[in-house]
Amino acid sequence: MNTILTIFRKEMTTTLRDRRTLISAILLPVLAMPLLLLGITKFSKVMAEKEATKTLRIVLNHAPEALQQQFRKAPGFTLLPQMTLAAARDSVTSEAYDAVLDFDPAFESSIDSLQSGQVAFYYKSTNTTVEDRVSQVLDAYKADLLKARFQRLNLEPAMLEPLTLRTVNVASKQEQLGMMAGGFLPYVFILFCFMACMYPALDLITGEKEKGTLETLLTTPASRFQILLGKVLTIGVVGVFAAVMTIVGMFAALRLFEGIPPEVLRAMEDILSLRFVLLLFGMLVPLSLFFAGLLSAIVIRASSFKEAQTFVSPMMFVVIVPAMMALIPGVRLTWQTAAIPILNIALATKDITAGTIHYGQYALLVISLLIAALLALAISVRQFSKEGNILK
Repeated sequence: MNTILTIFRKEMTTTLRDRRTLISAILLPVLAMPLLLLGITKFSKVMAEKEATKTLRIVLNHAPEALQQQFRKAPGFTLLPQMTLAAARDSVTSEAYDAVLDFDPAFESSIDSLQSGQVAFYYKSTNTTVEDRVSQVLDAYKADLLKARFQRLNLEPAMLEPLTLRTVNVASKQEQLGMMAGGFLPYVFILFCFMACMYPALDLITGEKEKGTLETLLTTPASRFQILLGKVLTIGVVGVFAAVMTIVGMFAALRLFEGIPPEVLRAMEDILSLRFVLLLFGMLVPLSLFFAGLLSAIVIRASSFKEAQTFVSPMMFVVIVPAMMALIPGVRLTWQTAAIPILNIALATKDITAGTIHYGQYALLVISLLIAALLALAISVRQFSKEGNILK
């Protein structure tokens, strides 16, 4: 055990001297969350203001005069001359115009005979606010038509509303925010954990192999297993440390940024509780060891630093895809998904942030990650024992 600790201290000292490792394990995780929150907040605010104040260019074909007047009174609309439907649709497709409302020529006569008037609404859904803004004017016009009909038929509006539905969302603010935040938090933790493990793995194994110092280390009284275990523990600790820095960045973002709604701030502070941190680290520690063992098994086969980077690069795709699967509707943490590495982390993070984690499934998750870490370590030991992988 003393030998492993000696190797661990030696590798940690080497790792902390490496600038790339310090950037990936400390600087990026600390800055990522504040910059991400600041960027999303500012960008969303600017885009919302831009879309809300944008003047929409619309074509009204065969529209009633009353509706045209409502569009002229509503802010942010420019009415264009009538044109053929084909030309108007082409203009919307090319984004020269924002929308076309094509009314049936018999629209007004249908309304006068208490029938439904037909109108076609053409727009591009990629222009996010067009539908809402045009629909607001149409809804106001529809309300005026209904009011006129009620007066004409001497009816009360309540007669057409036999059912009044009152919806009550019983999900707490933490659950609502947790399910939203749980969509991107796993990416942050998993990605930075993997990146923080990758650079020390490249430096401590392939780097030493390329420089010839790994052969020198093998001449010491320490066994190959002890040397490998010391390196894997160092790589895993760096991965966990990156997760710590990510959480520190989240706390800093909440404290430094202004404009965050108080209820959102309270919910985020509840999410970032001691319970959240402990449950998160219960997953991230075996995940880091899994990454450390897996990366060690991969990079030991490379004869140069550049070749090792080529081997490791596809792993980023392998890490991201399971995390993306957690966003598929209906995919939840179950007894089956709790045993799938990386996917279980993403799903469990959503439940932890929402406060709905099932502790039995969480225990299975941690056990499955530990088993995966041991298997990865066993593969590394096997690769490390081959002379062809050690000698350049």
